[in-house]
Amino acid sequence: MQTRCYDGKKWQYEFKYEGKRYRKKGFRTKREANSAGLDKLNELRQGIEYEPNLTLYDYFKTWCETFKKSTVTHKTYKSYISAIEHINNHPIGKKKLKDLSRYHYQDFINEFSKTHSKESIRKINGYIRTSLDDAVYEGLIAKNPTFKVSYRASNPNKSEDSKFINLKDYEILKQHLITKDNASALVLFIMICTGCRISGALNLKREYINQVKSEIYIDEHKTDSSPRYVSVSQKDMNHIIKSIDQLPRTMDGSIFGELTNNAVNKRLKVYCNNLGIKEITSHALRHTHCSYLLAKGISIYYISKRLGHKNISVTTEVYSHLLEETYKEENEKATQIISAM
Repeated sequence: MQTRCYDGKKWQYEFKYEGKRYRKKGFRTKREANSAGLDKLNELRQGIEYEPNLTLYDYFKTWCETFKKSTVTHKTYKSYISAIEHINNHPIGKKKLKDLSRYHYQDFINEFSKTHSKESIRKINGYIRTSLDDAVYEGLIAKNPTFKVSYRASNPNKSEDSKFINLKDYEILKQHLITKDNASALVLFIMICTGCRISGALNLKREYINQVKSEIYIDEHKTDSSPRYVSVSQKDMNHIIKSIDQLPRTMDGSIFGELTNNAVNKRLKVYCNNLGIKEITSHALRHTHCSYLLAKGISIYYISKRLGHKNISVTTEVYSHLLEETYKEENEKATQIISAM
């Protein structure tokens, strides 16, 4: 390892490893240059080396697989996979890491903000910022382009209409999903059958399926009441079991492996377009599950338990407009009953 001052102010390190020369300039002191050189040498010995023309997509994907896949929960890692997909689907993913600027990154965040909540923006920005902090440390880039990025969720609050699907279309979609043999279709089918959040479906393991009792254990980690058993019909259970058996098995027993929320919603959009029904997100299936049961005369108390709400007041608050509709119908029935006495 050699270090030298090349302009009277800055220092550089230089060494050879397996016949290839490595050199980097710009360090303030000899100690910094020597420390950075030793870090680089250790990375090479551990088999960690990055191409000089590495793109943001390739770097971030490698970083996630190296530093996050084995250190975070399976559920959390799915969020990283989703971030990888978003980077890959935007021009920034093809940008060389060394050419990445604050302008490029701000443009990416601006585009992402158009269709995502503030929490989603905060999360993906945190992932990318941390990975690029490491890139700075490794000497791949001089500065972190996420510095002082600004964002505001411009996705307006969804109208009540957009949170639901027509009940007839709900039935049509369910029947359509039965004809499909991919993992995303099964996730959507399970959501329709159980009313669970997409996280509950994606986190399913084979051990959570009780074919004898025709029950599915849902664990969404949202509230203390979120973990629950939800009953489904034997007919629907048979389809679920058959579909699961066609999917590749995973080491940890998870049914859907690394399938992401983003991938499922993309497939749902295709199905909606093919069926000629209103485009919705997967969460609309949960809302419609409630409205469908209410329309069929199921009690709000049972629905609250089925959806895993903390208490019935949460259910009545979220679905107050639906309850108002049922109140009018029940009011007419009550009047007729009393009148017939």
